[in-house]
Amino acid sequence: MSKVRLLVHLGPMKTGTSSFAYHFSRLASAGTLPQSVIYPTEDLWFPARGEIVKHHDLVEIAVAPLNVAGERRRNTDATPALIRERLSAVVAEAASRGGDVRVVMVCEIGDQRATPKLGKVLREYFDTVDFVIVVRDQPSAIRSLLAQQIRMWDRTDVTDLDSEDFTRKHAARGSYDYSRLWDKWNTGSKDYTVHFVPYRSGLGSNDLSQDIFSAAGFGDFPNSPDLNNGERIHSTFSHKRMRDLATIKRWALRLAAIPGTRPLIRSVFDFVVRRAHAELKRNSMNPGDTWMLSSAESSFIVEKYRKSNKQFRDKLGAEGEKPRWTEWFAQTLGPIT
Repeated sequence: MSKVRLLVHLGPMKTGTSSFAYHFSRLASAGTLPQSVIYPTEDLWFPARGEIVKHHDLVEIAVAPLNVAGERRRNTDATPALIRERLSAVVAEAASRGGDVRVVMVCEIGDQRATPKLGKVLREYFDTVDFVIVVRDQPSAIRSLLAQQIRMWDRTDVTDLDSEDFTRKHAARGSYDYSRLWDKWNTGSKDYTVHFVPYRSGLGSNDLSQDIFSAAGFGDFPNSPDLNNGERIHSTFSHKRMRDLATIKRWALRLAAIPGTRPLIRSVFDFVVRRAHAELKRNSMNPGDTWMLSSAESSFIVEKYRKSNKQFRDKLGAEGEKPRWTEWFAQTLGPIT
């Protein structure tokens, strides 16, 4: 019998989710995905905010408890009933195509914001459910996440390039704690399989995407070289522009009580962002002054996660001794002695 298999990239954030989703979103929009692959967009999912479609609403059918600060995780109009309607539509579309069909989804916040119950619900619709969690070294992930949130106007609570304070906050939430994620998702459930895939340094987004497909036994990743223009989706700006954006956001907070100032400051912020993008294009082959963590900042992050990474290596067992993992642990723990 024909099977409908599901692969969900659960994240975490800054582990190739945008490149992965961009690739499939473009192919789905152009109608050039293989007939055996479905990436739910348009009528099969909910309206996207931009050209990149992701499937964060999946968490609403298995919402994790509130975080340590008591904050609500998401604001969305997608109810569990609506999500189930979309899942039924995906399965119906797969059945209409005939043969085995692979469904691919991206829920980069699912690693923490959903519970393993998500697998049980999804198994009601699909013959197999594979979750993938991509493991990126914490200094790179934290740097990338901090840079992205500085660039986002709606994240006005992030107004400083202080990576140590940012790291403390996210470590307390369990962000990039792979030992903790291992314990959370390895439940012994027969409803789904979870795969941990290392984000290997020096490899391109297509290589990582193929690693994700291979881990789930999904065969060849539908690579489309025409989509690769060499540009990063979330580029990091220069030291100067990153400092400028952080300063503007701080002033926005200080002057928030004065009527009419926020739109004006927002226009200045947007101007600096456009200028930073223009600078990147002019210097695309020689980034030069890209904002980076100092050696001391990177060392702080490494030490913050050292115990967790050692525990994670132990949990991987024999798998952790394979080259792709020994490279990753050499990056985060240093050479094995």
